[in-house]
Amino acid sequence: MRLDDSQILKIIRKPWSLIFEAAKQGNLRFLDIIFHEYPDLMFEVDKNNYTIFHYAVMYRHYNIFKIIYTIGPLKNLVVKKTDKRGNNILHLAAKLPEQDTPGAESTATHFKMSIEMRWFERVKRILHPVDAEAKNKKGETAKAIFTKQHRELRKEAEKWTKDIANANIMGAILIATVVFAAAFTIPGGTNGETGTPHFVRRASFIVFAISDTIALLLSCFSILMLITVISSRCEEIDFLWRVPFDLAWGLTLLLFSVEAMVVAFCATMFIVFKDGIFWIPILVTVMASFTIYKFFDKIWTRFGDVMHIAHIPCESFLKEEKQLTISQKIIAALFKI
Repeated sequence: MRLDDSQILKIIRKPWSLIFEAAKQGNLRFLDIIFHEYPDLMFEVDKNNYTIFHYAVMYRHYNIFKIIYTIGPLKNLVVKKTDKRGNNILHLAAKLPEQDTPGAESTATHFKMSIEMRWFERVKRILHPVDAEAKNKKGETAKAIFTKQHRELRKEAEKWTKDIANANIMGAILIATVVFAAAFTIPGGTNGETGTPHFVRRASFIVFAISDTIALLLSCFSILMLITVISSRCEEIDFLWRVPFDLAWGLTLLLFSVEAMVVAFCATMFIVFKDGIFWIPILVTVMASFTIYKFFDKIWTRFGDVMHIAHIPCESFLKEEKQLTISQKIIAALFKI
């Protein structure tokens, strides 16, 4: 930084442009330093007439792309720039990311399709409607390119989503059947004359009744959400919100119904071994607690992994965009393995 401006600009621009390489790699710290001293470099273009914002769109770097909101009306000049093929910045957003983009092949299929849809809509929002419908030299709009490039991904996402929903709906039906039967097979029996459970006033029986009911309701809700996924046509617009939301909540409700069923089982152990052999239900409860702890620990770990792989700043992404829900990220994390 002690060099003359001409020498610094020569280093940055030759033999390759460091700012474009930084934008490609998502190196925001480097760009912050450069733009603080030389803000005009923000509007530099390469041989394809791309700015750093075009690179941020191509390589899905939201942390760099959001800088465009700080340049005021000048952003209109940036988004109108087209390359030699007549593609504007929305045409670039419509194309699948480069294979060397971090996380391009790592996330769950439906999660990736959802991110692609939201990214396209996010970029489209900064363009004038006329520019958003502009055609390139081949006569293709950005929407047409998106449909063409994402056709196979949409089909894979539809198959993956419905396979997951079909597999898990069987588990939800099984849980609903078991806990429904358990509600009428009351631990400890009932009074022959009144039909009232013998241990209706015990705390363990109350816990059993509540957790069994919760497990039944959650599994039924899960079935309903998964049925909507199976019956969905899974069009492009569906992956923007509805399909990921329904699948995420269907699987989330199923997972919590399993935990409620475990709690009901532990409560039953306390009812059955109420006299003398108390160490058995205590041991079972400890084992169940350890299982639940490991379950949530794994979810949290995978949640961190998928946030890193998705390469999206969680706070700004959720706050500014109201993007993928926490439950969607959790489910994506579980099924990306």
